[in-house]
Amino acid sequence: MPEIEENPEGQTIKSENFSKKNMEKRSFTGCAFNSCDFSEAVLRNAKFCSCTFSNCNFSLVKLDGCRLQDILFLDCKITGAEFFKCDKTFFSANFKNCLLQYCNFSDLNMKNCSFNGSQLKDSHFTNTILKSADFSGVDLLGTVFHNCDLCNTDFSSSTQYDIDPRTNKITKAKFSFPEAAGLLRAFDITLV
Repeated sequence: MPEIEENPEGQTIKSENFSKKNMEKRSFTGCAFNSCDFSEAVLRNAKFCSCTFSNCNFSLVKLDGCRLQDILFLDCKITGAEFFKCDKTFFSANFKNCLLQYCNFSDLNMKNCSFNGSQLKDSHFTNTILKSADFSGVDLLGTVFHNCDLCNTDFSSSTQYDIDPRTNKITKAKFSFPEAAGLLRAFDITLV
């Protein structure tokens, strides 16, 4: 592992390669990670509080018990991340202009979370609380929402979503035309 103090606070960490490194039980507070590679890193029981990740790669990262609290992912590539394995008690993360693929956000409380401008493809939200979340401008191709609370959630200008209103709460959620027609797919009807 690169030479970084044991439990850094307020550091800016640039262009470090953490790929396949064991960062188990490490703690980072108020740190900014820029252009770092975390692919296949083991973050088991690690703690990240009030951190920003910009232009980082999180492909196949191991998140078992990881605390992600007050986190911003900006322009990151996140593939195969099992966020549902994170410490659920403190989980709070926002994503802006990220590429997220094959991620699982099931059983998390993500109230007020933002995915603004991201591509969120082939991912899963099951039993997820997404009240007042922001999916505006998000490409949701292949992403599944099941038994989620999407009340007051903003899907305006989102594309390629397939949300079944019978299995999700969508009261006062915002949708844009023509994509809103996707809400009718579950009813086996023909629009003309």
